[in-house]
Amino acid sequence: MGVHDLGTQILFERTQEKMNHYREKWELLLSERRHSDIGPVFDPCGGNPFENDYGRLVMSAPVRRLQDKTQLFPLERSTYIRTRLTHSLEVSYVAGLLGQNVEKILLEAGEIPTEKVGWLCSLLRAVGLVHDLGNPPFGHFGENAIKDFFRSYLRKGDYPLSALERADLENFDGNVQAFRILTKLYYYGDLSSYNLTYSTLAALVKYPCNALIGNQGASYAEIGRKKFGYFVSEADRYNAINEYLQLEGRRSPVVYLLEAADDIAYGAADLEDGMKVGAVNVGQVRDIFDEALMANHDRVMAQMDVICERFKGEGKLKNALVAQGIGTFLQREMLRAAIDSFVNHYDDIMQGRLEHELVDISTAADIHEAFGRIQSLIFQNKVKAKKELAGWEVMHGLLDIFMKGCMSDKFNATSNNYASHLYNVISVNFRLNYEQQETYPNDLYNRIRMVVDFITSLNDRDAISLYQELKGVKI
Repeated sequence: MGVHDLGTQILFERTQEKMNHYREKWELLLSERRHSDIGPVFDPCGGNPFENDYGRLVMSAPVRRLQDKTQLFPLERSTYIRTRLTHSLEVSYVAGLLGQNVEKILLEAGEIPTEKVGWLCSLLRAVGLVHDLGNPPFGHFGENAIKDFFRSYLRKGDYPLSALERADLENFDGNVQAFRILTKLYYYGDLSSYNLTYSTLAALVKYPCNALIGNQGASYAEIGRKKFGYFVSEADRYNAINEYLQLEGRRSPVVYLLEAADDIAYGAADLEDGMKVGAVNVGQVRDIFDEALMANHDRVMAQMDVICERFKGEGKLKNALVAQGIGTFLQREMLRAAIDSFVNHYDDIMQGRLEHELVDISTAADIHEAFGRIQSLIFQNKVKAKKELAGWEVMHGLLDIFMKGCMSDKFNATSNNYASHLYNVISVNFRLNYEQQETYPNDLYNRIRMVVDFITSLNDRDAISLYQELKGVKI
């Protein structure tokens, strides 16, 4: 995907007419402010703070752990199929591409100072890399398993947890866990964790509210309240970011670009992976697009036919080549549309009041809809379903085991009993964080958070292995 022809002169001219001069806001959104005054580990790009953030992240253990976490197909041994890490790398690239083109438009309109050229691209690359950092084993199905476990478990006892603390656990979300990881859990001995810029952290928070104000559901009118963005234990960190960047409890404008990058990346990726494993075929893909496309129908269908005709023959190779060709073409279409959508809704975006995702109100909305239908078809795949059901049992099983220890007053490293043995199984970095962290007043909540931190950090195969070991199935 080239970038040079995405921002046309016509678009520049239309943009300049629409811009209402948010230069001061962009100065804040692209600022170097961090939680701590601790100096940067290294500065590879002569002052670009977001490349500094990217460097800290790309070399870290939580990012490496994404390499064996589910993206779409759990426990897939083929190196062709995407993991959560390869998906994150693709989102990082697409996000940077969007940032590069939007920045060019903003520079033309005088919205971003010339001394910050490249900063928006770097910011989006960094947040794209870690947008799924908190996802548990088995992807969104694992996420649902955690929610289901706590909704059942917490109703069985009168535990000393507030309504907000319960809501955190019963609505567990990988995006929220990512914010916790990035602000609290790493490095050793540094309570600022990665000490990322406020701007990078703000771009990760899609739903800037707590678990009681948010989680209103997909049909709720205000997009920032559909889910939630931070646990009560990290509310202080979010509030500091919100106050400094003057977001007024609204989304950072950069969030809209990150969402668009994710939509663009995973749609084509799911098509490609689905065809590779045989969960969907070329004929089904063509039929779905033929039915779903509206504004783009004739042009897109004609190009899809050209791509299908280019690769003769049958079998997996043809399917792979066709999927790659279609995916690349449609990603380009969605990129153009997302950039145009950003321009057309610029004022609402800058005020955090756009209540839709960029792609959903773009000229590529029908392409996005078609990708969604393909994903729904893939979800019916029996092999995928059986592996996810196994993952559900693993997640429930691990939580059940560790919660037995967590509820004991012997859940520490010094006793010699069941609870202390479980405590010592937890990775030392999570134990140290629990023992040394800035004190959140409810110790039971802190202990449960430590258990969830540990279990969600595991990749798919490590989660299965640990469950088997603790159940005595594998010694």
